[in-house]
Amino acid sequence: MDEPIRVLHVDDDPEFTEVTSAFLERQDGQFSVESVTTPDEGLARLAGDGFDCVVSDYEMPGRTGIEFLQTVREEYPDLPFLLFTGKGSEEIASEAISAGVTDYLQKKGTPEQYTVLANRIENAVDRYRTERELDATRMRYQQVVEQNLAGIYITQHGEIVFVNPKLAEIFGYERKELIGMSPLDVIAPEERDRVRENLRQRFEGEVRDLQYQTVVLTKDGERIDVELHGARIEYEGEPAVIGTLIDITDRKRHERQLERQNERLEQFASVVSHDLRNPLNVVKTRLELARAECGDCEHFELMARGIDRMETLIENLLALAREGDQVGRQEPVDIAAVVEDCWLNVETADAGIEVDVERRGMADPSRLQQLLENLVRNAVEHGGSDVTITVGERADGFYLEDDGPGIPPEDRENLFDPGYSTVEDGVGFGLTIVETVAEGHGWDVRVTDGTTGGTRFEFADVEFAP
Repeated sequence: MDEPIRVLHVDDDPEFTEVTSAFLERQDGQFSVESVTTPDEGLARLAGDGFDCVVSDYEMPGRTGIEFLQTVREEYPDLPFLLFTGKGSEEIASEAISAGVTDYLQKKGTPEQYTVLANRIENAVDRYRTERELDATRMRYQQVVEQNLAGIYITQHGEIVFVNPKLAEIFGYERKELIGMSPLDVIAPEERDRVRENLRQRFEGEVRDLQYQTVVLTKDGERIDVELHGARIEYEGEPAVIGTLIDITDRKRHERQLERQNERLEQFASVVSHDLRNPLNVVKTRLELARAECGDCEHFELMARGIDRMETLIENLLALAREGDQVGRQEPVDIAAVVEDCWLNVETADAGIEVDVERRGMADPSRLQQLLENLVRNAVEHGGSDVTITVGERADGFYLEDDGPGIPPEDRENLFDPGYSTVEDGVGFGLTIVETVAEGHGWDVRVTDGTTGGTRFEFADVEFAP
């Protein structure tokens, strides 16, 4: 024990208290002894200072050591109290024990008694501090359990033996009503066999812990989706299962809503893919026939550009509807090689490309290509046919910039909004796809000025392959 021990010594013999203090402090440097000669002085000192232990004589003016002990116990029920007296008898010892004395020691008039006293004090204080720490731990644990936002339960021998307030609230019962019930009583009938088997596996130690979802019944018969996580423990000396229960009804409702929305999106994508592309293909074919019969003219060129714009719009809408921010398996990808592939897939006119990326990034290859193709297409559309595009590394990612006219700061706030474009014939979905793919990878994307005055897209939080 390294912490200082503050001892209050109460004895009506000043010389004895002085000797005792000297021996104790010399015996062990951690002792700090303060002496008084009456119990009343002792009570006054206890009220003002934090002592770790009281050592008291038995026979003193005004009140005995036992009476002093009884008064101390009213205010300090657990404080170590040692009776150190020259008047020893079985009767006094019995009375002291009944009054709650921590230890009892007779004065023997030899130096060895102080060594014994020091050991008794140290042991008593050690136990006292340990018990206080345990009490504090129990209190913190109780607060965590009682105030937890998750339901907590313990089952043993097929019965619920403990629930916290949150669990009772979820089920609509009083806590005492749940105690003694079978856990299967609150499980939906169709789920009981599975839950029974899960409880058995944990109780018998076949699995250490288990997490799963099921359906429970409240006191009013309402069905609630919950997530259970339980483990085997020893409770009051016997095997038991402790677990947490979280109400996920709202989450499951949202999941079902998302599933329905995804179904509608898939239907929308099917309509876009079939019902819009087919007539567009007819128009495209008719335009080619018209060119073959009538030759080129300005109107045909404008029609072709309109068809190209519609095809791009349809492709972007399909990408957003079918894939959104979903990202497949990520693997080490040669970013420079993907940029080169994108360059071949996009109409770039007289634009130029410079690539300075050596590291491989962890990404879904097809979605990274989709992101980069849209950025290249955006740079050519906004920067002009002779724009130069540069792709390079950052400490935590990569960037793509151009040397075009740039994007004014006031237009950047809405740049990634669906349908927003800063050019007259832009479809306004390319950068939405860029942001969506970046978010799916967990990357942060921002727009800033390029080094030569154009536009720069920076991607941060990119994980690179070793």
